[in-house]
Amino acid sequence: MNPHLLMIEDDERLARMVSEYLGQSGFVVHHAATATAGLEQIQVLDADSAPQLISLDLMLPDMDGLEVCRRIRALPGATA
Repeated sequence: MNPHLLMIEDDERLARMVSEYLGQSGFVVHHAATATAGLEQIQVLDADSAPQLISLDLMLPDMDGLEVCRRIRALPGATA
């Protein structure tokens, strides 16, 4: 099973470029353009598709990346 990565990045061009590179290296990359969308994806993905790694932009349009990290860490169970 390929490792899953969630990239929370508002720069679409950068996200596409990094996703293509990581995809060629065997990662399954999910992308969210905003903090809100990223947090929603984390909560709806099942255990098989949950990300093993999150790449997080610190300067997102709707929320500071450090706050996103705090909210992820506060989630219940293995997701945190």
